[in-house]
Amino acid sequence: MPALDYFPYLPPIGPFGSPEDYSGELGKSGYYTVETTKRFAIGQIAYALDGSRLRYAKSCGACLSGQGCEFTSLGFSAYTAAGVAASIGDTSITLPAATHSAVAANELQGGYVVIFNGTTNDTQKRMILKHKASAANAAVLEVELDAALTEAIVAATSAMEVYKNPWDGLQLGASVSLAKAGVPLAPVSATGYYFWLQESGPTWIAPQSGITGKNRGACWRHDGSLDTVDNGVEDNAFVTSQYAGYAIAGSADGNGPLFMLQG
Repeated sequence: MPALDYFPYLPPIGPFGSPEDYSGELGKSGYYTVETTKRFAIGQIAYALDGSRLRYAKSCGACLSGQGCEFTSLGFSAYTAAGVAASIGDTSITLPAATHSAVAANELQGGYVVIFNGTTNDTQKRMILKHKASAANAAVLEVELDAALTEAIVAATSAMEVYKNPWDGLQLGASVSLAKAGVPLAPVSATGYYFWLQESGPTWIAPQSGITGKNRGACWRHDGSLDTVDNGVEDNAFVTSQYAGYAIAGSADGNGPLFMLQG
């Protein structure tokens, strides 16, 4: 794959569109391809024939195609005062010195920086397009943004929070404290694989027995299966409050259910 030093501006891929394939070849399995070759930008959006929204992702563990996988990134650096000022119209900024691990060039590509003005709740959210490598806890990490600043960054007054690309590091659901990203279109055997994830649209997801009768809506369980909304809003040790969608047809005690995933 050609080396990319930027995060491309890519429109969503339609069901009849030609995806931008950086490897120079497109797998015959299309959206059901799981491989170690990176073919698209992580986080790329696509749409299937039925309108289902898909997302290109990378695994940090095995995933099942009938259970939800979860985000694992907890953020790159916490709220920290800015050390270097920037002006309105600037498209690159210097991240403040903060506790973080060493990063390779463009490791944060497709991630986000949230910029606080330090006095009100006015914020600027920008995606990170590219950056150079950085040592741990460095104050010299300059990043290029997807859009210009609309408010100046004032040193020692403004502050930032930084997040890695959320879709760079998904695994099979395991924790009630981690949000679920959706359902892989095909099984993922281990870490380091690139695959397409379904975020919305009709699919099948392993249901608990309560998904029947009037219980059409469902919340994610810790393991990426579905449970009732009642269990999601109660103090249940295994069910999150994250709404997953609703059963279109069938139920856990019959055929299905065919489930409308709502990412």
